[in-house]
Amino acid sequence: MIELYFIRHGQGSFGQPAYDRLSSRGERQAELLGRHFRNHQICFDVVYSGALRRHVQTATIVLEQMNGSRPAKITIDADFNEFDSSDQMMNRLFSVIREDPKLAQQMENIHTDHGAIARIFDLADKAEMMPADEADRLNEARQFRKRIARAIDTVVRKVGAGRKVAIFTSGGPTAVVLRQTLDTSREQTIRLGWELRNTSVTVLRYDQERLWLVLFNCVAHLEARNEPQLITYI
Repeated sequence: MIELYFIRHGQGSFGQPAYDRLSSRGERQAELLGRHFRNHQICFDVVYSGALRRHVQTATIVLEQMNGSRPAKITIDADFNEFDSSDQMMNRLFSVIREDPKLAQQMENIHTDHGAIARIFDLADKAEMMPADEADRLNEARQFRKRIARAIDTVVRKVGAGRKVAIFTSGGPTAVVLRQTLDTSREQTIRLGWELRNTSVTVLRYDQERLWLVLFNCVAHLEARNEPQLITYI
């Protein structure tokens, strides 16, 4: 049996020229998660991270809070990166937002209104920021699922039974793993992805050659602070 902790990155710099870096709020979210793990004596035998900057930043901050001055090895695996088109769209949104009053208005609520995220992506979709051809979209999604399945297979083969593994990644890979685990539809998977909060913890158990869901989208480390602004989705 292997325990896999899928940890979503802290809040990124959405609406800024470079999305792929933690905001100050994202850094605090990661600090609180690291303290939560330390206080509850949760330790990891192996740590993986996607190759994106926000993944590595989150992993580094969390582990610093857990281990103090003792360095912890992070294995970087780009297979745990977000869906390529998603990040490309995030980066392009900055210039589009400045030109589209509807997007700019939604951006004002992005950190407090969960529904604003979906509305922004819907408007961006209509602005042709995603592949227009449905076949291209489906092919990208298929390749993405294969990449995540390959990443999981690599981890379970390398770490061995009885280990606890942290995987710092994004919402997309976590949603895909849930699809593989729960056999959800494409629409349900997308919905699950929208629900994932920054620095949320989703735990799966690999046993009997399959994945089992143990915990979904937990942000106890943030809820304990009683500061609603710490709960973010992007």
